[in-house]
Amino acid sequence: MSNNQSSLRDKILEASRNVLFTKGYDALSMRKIGKEIGVSATSIYLYFKSKDHLVHTIIEESVEELSEAIEKGAGLVTGTIAKFEAIIRSYVDFALEQPEKYQVIYMIRSDAMGRYPKDKFRKARRGYTLLESVIRQGIEEKAMELDDPMIAAYSIWAQLHGIISVVYNQRLDSRIDQDKFIEESIEHIVQGFLIRTTTT
Repeated sequence: MSNNQSSLRDKILEASRNVLFTKGYDALSMRKIGKEIGVSATSIYLYFKSKDHLVHTIIEESVEELSEAIEKGAGLVTGTIAKFEAIIRSYVDFALEQPEKYQVIYMIRSDAMGRYPKDKFRKARRGYTLLESVIRQGIEEKAMELDDPMIAAYSIWAQLHGIISVVYNQRLDSRIDQDKFIEESIEHIVQGFLIRTTTT
């Protein structure tokens, strides 16, 4: 792919992501995107065969960046609990630093577009699978005591998404400092999954 082709593809994705983020799935069309970036709708079809193909690509690339951020964060530390916390913090950092890319992963209802391909869905579980693997390691090391690592990982994902949603939607009580809310929420999640130890 030439630099010009790559540049046009990137422009299509960037403009489409912005429309999804600001106006929603229903507002997205090949014609509107073409008009916004100064090309014909036909030019967009050279890269994406349909609107859903375009949206799937946006989601896939956003998930890939999130997964890479999580893997990078986990790779910077040693020790199971350190990796556990790094995964959680990397997820939150990505969400706060890349709001358009993060929100487009979750904002589109599955019934609003064609079914997300199974192979792409498996790739989208990379970060989640890494978290589950670290939890299993924590159980083996007796640092955690859980019946089902898969449910635990999913529960953490849901809690993190809830924290981010409160911030994004400006639902946080004005009396609470946002940075302190995020930091203490992360700490509560981390500590909530560790076995309590006492020293005498």
